[in-house]
Amino acid sequence: MLEDIKLFLGIADELQDPLLNLIIKDSEQRILSILNQFAVKNDTEKHKTIPNDLIYIHRDVAIKRFNKRNSEGTTADSEEGRSYSWEPSYLNEYLDIFDEYTKPAIRAGKGITRFI
Repeated sequence: MLEDIKLFLGIADELQDPLLNLIIKDSEQRILSILNQFAVKNDTEKHKTIPNDLIYIHRDVAIKRFNKRNSEGTTADSEEGRSYSWEPSYLNEYLDIFDEYTKPAIRAGKGITRFI
């Protein structure tokens, strides 16, 4: 994960590895917390690790958090003519995915009963 994020961000040295590792760990904890809230809501098993199907979310969230460092708590920032705006939460765009992912695989549908 660390090497993928460094490649995406264009970081070649190891100077920021401790910060990136902290962001990766914190992002994992936040994702698991939300994912397991949906698991409880959908009455399915909680996850101890992020499922392989959702690793891309872990990477995306870590990159977003790295890019927003030093601007925590703000929704917009401007620097040297460039302006940035962020969503209120790193995970908002993934909530529907977490909900669907934690729903039971077999769902009871509406049936029709006929009495003759």
